[in-house]
Amino acid sequence: MILKYAMSLAFACMLSLGLLASGAARADEDDTKYDLGMIPAPHILRPKGKVTSEVVLISDAAGWGDKEKAVADKLVNDGSLVIGIDYPSFLASLNKYDVTQNDGCIYIVADLESLSQQVQRSFADSTYQLPVIAGVGAGGAMALTIAAQTPDATVAGTLAVDPAAGIALKQELCTPAEKKSDGDIVSFGLQDGALPNPILVTYTPNAPKDGREHVEDIQKEHPEVQSTESDNADTYATLEASLSDLMKSIDSSKSPLGLPLDVMETTPTEDTLAIVYSGDGGWRDIDKEVGSYLQDQGIPVVGVDSLHYFWSERDPQQTADDLARIIQFYTKRFKVKHVVLVGYSFGADVLPASYNRLKQPDKDKIVQMSLLSLSQKVDYVISVMGWLGASSEGKGGDPIKDLKAVNPKMVQCVYGKDDDEDVACPLLKGSGAEIIAMDGGHHFDDDYEALANHIISGLKSRLGE
Repeated sequence: MILKYAMSLAFACMLSLGLLASGAARADEDDTKYDLGMIPAPHILRPKGKVTSEVVLISDAAGWGDKEKAVADKLVNDGSLVIGIDYPSFLASLNKYDVTQNDGCIYIVADLESLSQQVQRSFADSTYQLPVIAGVGAGGAMALTIAAQTPDATVAGTLAVDPAAGIALKQELCTPAEKKSDGDIVSFGLQDGALPNPILVTYTPNAPKDGREHVEDIQKEHPEVQSTESDNADTYATLEASLSDLMKSIDSSKSPLGLPLDVMETTPTEDTLAIVYSGDGGWRDIDKEVGSYLQDQGIPVVGVDSLHYFWSERDPQQTADDLARIIQFYTKRFKVKHVVLVGYSFGADVLPASYNRLKQPDKDKIVQMSLLSLSQKVDYVISVMGWLGASSEGKGGDPIKDLKAVNPKMVQCVYGKDDDEDVACPLLKGSGAEIIAMDGGHHFDDDYEALANHIISGLKSRLGE
C-alpha cells in the first residue's frame, strides 16, 4: 500500500512538471538497467515526444544542483535527451578506476558513448543522436578533456562555458594529446589533425583567466576551435544560449539526401566514385582512413555511417533504394561514370543483397564490390550491448548466398589471416572472386594504406588501366 501511494505521488509530481519520462526516480531505475562504466548515478531525463538531440551535461565543481536541473528541464522540453553528470562524483570515479583493465589509462568517451547508445536503444528511438558534451567551469574543463581523446563520429559537439584550466585527474588519459600539469591539475591539448567534432568555448565576464589561457593555447594549434564572448554574467543562461547555437550549427551540416553520409571531395582522376559502408561503430577509424587514402588517389568518397543508418532496422529493399539514391545523386555531382562499392564488416555484409536489389542502370555503374572482413551473417539493425541479443544476429541471411547472384569478376574479398570472427572470404575460393588475405585480424593490423591500395589496384585492373 505504501509503495502504491509513493508511486502515485511520484506520478503526480512528474505530471505537474510535464516531465513524465524524466527525473530522479527514472534515474534510479536506470542505474539498474545500464552498464554505467565509470559514470556514477547519472541523471537521465527524456522528453515526452521524439528525441531530437542528446546532451551530456556535466556540472560545475559544486556538483549537480538546481541550476543544472533547470537547464536540463528546458532542454528536455525542447526535445533533448539529457544525461546529467555530477562532476565531483564523476572525477572521484575516474580516479578510482583500475587502469590495469585498460592498457594503463582511462577512456572516458567510450563509457559516455556506450551509455548514450544503451539509453537511446532502451527508449526505442528511431534515430541515434550523437551526444553533445557540455559543461560549466570544472565541467567545461572535463568536456575539453574528453575532447582530447574523442575519435571521429562519436560526439556531435563539445561546449565549455567558463572552463577551468584543467581537472584534478590522477589517472592517465588515453590520448596522444599534449598534457600539462600544475600541481594536482592537469590539462590537455587536442589530437593532431582535424577536430573530431565542433568545439565551442563561451566566456562570460566571470570566466577564469587561466581557463582562457588554456583555451588560447589549444587554439594556437587548432584555430578552428571557436570561442565567443557573452555579456551575460549568468553562466547558466549563457550555457542555454550557447547550446542552442551549437546544436543549430550541427543541424545545418546534415546531408542533402537526409542520410548519415560523410562526403570526401576531390577532383576525380579515375572517373569513379567510391561508396563506403562503415562497420557498426560508425564512420571512423578504418572506414574513414581507407576513405582518405582513396580520396588522396583522386577517388571522391561517400561514406555511409552504418551506426546511424542502421540504428533502426531497415529492410533489404529500403537499403538498396537508398543506395540507388546515393549512386544517382553523387555520380552526377562528381560527373563520374563508375562506382566502386566498399563495405567493412557490418557494412560489407549488407552490400551483396543491396546490390542484387538495384535496378539495372544503377548496377551497370558499379565496376567493383570490395568486401572487407566479410562475415556469414547479415543484419539490418545495429546491436547494442544488453538490448539486442545474439538471437537477433544474422536474421538478414548469408552474404555468401547473396553473392551467388553477383558476377564474381567484380567481387574483391579481403580478410585478415588472424581474424577469429565469422570470416567468409575463404568460402569464395574457386568462385572467380578476387580473394586477398592480409596480415592481422579483423582490423588488418591497422594497415589501412595497404588495404586501400588493394582496392585501388583492383579498380584499375577492372577499368582496364
